Amino acid sequence: MPVRKLLDKETLDEWLAEFLARGYLTGSEIRVLEQDDDQDPDAGLIVVDLSRANTISYLQPVTGGEGTWKVTMEPREAVIELGAADLVNLGHEVTVLGSLLCFLESKSRILLEQAR
Repeated sequence: MPVRKLLDKETLDEWLAEFLARGYLTGSEIRVLEQDDDQDPDAGLIVVDLSRANTISYLQPVTGGEGTWKVTMEPREAVIELGAADLVNLGHEVTVLGSLLCFLESKSRILLEQAR
């Protein structure tokens, strides 16, 4: 069974709150949105606004991925130039994004195991 079938906005809100309670520092806004998908109307989507890159990233389960997640980064409309501190801060935001992806995969695999 795809993990997407087991997910809803409430579950993702709980997972996101649990992740953020671990104390990761990020300048990014992270939130759960409803996904416009007629086939999976209850599936959630996590959105991260990378503050230093002026771009939005979407986290979602990989179809048929047995709990694997992916991040999609939207293209920016303009070139950005960053100084050293801003580049380090962007790198930290991306690191936290990767940690969130690993966290979601772990939670998804547990959810799949419990559903079997």
